[in-house]
Amino acid sequence: MTKEQRIKEIEKEFMMLGIIDAIPMVMIGLGLYAKFANDSEPVFAFLKDEAIVNGMFIVSVPVVLWCMFRAVKLASERRQLENTPHK
Repeated sequence: MTKEQRIKEIEKEFMMLGIIDAIPMVMIGLGLYAKFANDSEPVFAFLKDEAIVNGMFIVSVPVVLWCMFRAVKLASERRQLENTPHK
């Protein structure tokens, strides 16, 4: 596999990470809203249940952390590929 092909694959993996990361980030946003908003009535009825809100954090935070870890590894690999001279 050439350097250019691997860089293109890394870009595709970045796109997939963005897609994978979108739903957990929305869950975290909704959870933070439910925890800290002073509204009497939340946006969604299920946000009234503290167990559901905590469960959203328990499910989404590890996924976001994995996506961040993977993105750092991919960025490091891409930077290394871009800095190596052509052979």
